[in-house]
Amino acid sequence: MSRAAKYCLLGMLVAICGGGLAWQYELERRRESMSPGELYGVVMKQVSAFRSDDYAGAYQQASTDFQQKFDIEAFEDLARTEYPGLLHASRVEFGAVHGRGRRAVIPAYFFLKDGDVIPCVYSLVREEEAWKIDGVRVLRRLPPGQRLSGTRL
Repeated sequence: MSRAAKYCLLGMLVAICGGGLAWQYELERRRESMSPGELYGVVMKQVSAFRSDDYAGAYQQASTDFQQKFDIEAFEDLARTEYPGLLHASRVEFGAVHGRGRRAVIPAYFFLKDGDVIPCVYSLVREEEAWKIDGVRVLRRLPPGQRLSGTRL
């Protein structure tokens, strides 16, 4: 085999490997992408399930790790006793998504009928092909009329 043919073959192999690497990178990027709408949808799906007393449906939005810590009965009890305001909020608004790789954090604001606002921080994790809620931290309730930071349009 001539020297030129060897270089040509080597160049083709490098091009094939480079193409495979780029393809794999793109697949990983798509798999781990964070669409804010998708993440907000996971939270809203759980909130909607809570509003209709569908605790099994709400539990399905929880991560595998969370489900290993709490069975569905403990989950329902936790929701009813620790987060009653969240279950009956008149509306929910979201802040900016912060994340990297397979983890994301979303601030959420639950507006109650009496005007109070309950700020929360949702932690989500990517499991296989779906985002799941890994935990919720409820922050101090804000009284009516207190302005939230951010831009208003």
